[in-house]
Amino acid sequence: MILKKEHIQELKNKLLEKKEQLLKESNLSHSIIKELLTEPSYDEVDYAEVSSDSYNLNILREKQLVVLKEIEWALKKIENNTYGVCEMCDSPVGLKRLKVKPHARFCIECREAFEKEQKNSR
Repeated sequence: MILKKEHIQELKNKLLEKKEQLLKESNLSHSIIKELLTEPSYDEVDYAEVSSDSYNLNILREKQLVVLKEIEWALKKIENNTYGVCEMCDSPVGLKRLKVKPHARFCIECREAFEKEQKNSR
């Protein structure tokens, strides 16, 4: 099924909202990391806790950056009229899937194959 213009606009708005939210969260986590690293640690337990918090925030921030890149990619696909097409098999990704994950690059079947391949390559 080819996406209708109103569906594409609705999904584009979702992508832009998510992008704005992630940028705010990313800036906030960056500020928190800076604050944690400049806090004086009084003993080894304090240092370990600060290090752990900083590490966890960095992982979260990295995941946010991955999603931001995927959102940017989806927005470019909208501009190029290739949005909603699976990057592996060229079939429609599906409106239901895009409503759940508007930056989806693959249809369900190809996503499962992609994840299986990722697991096997580790």
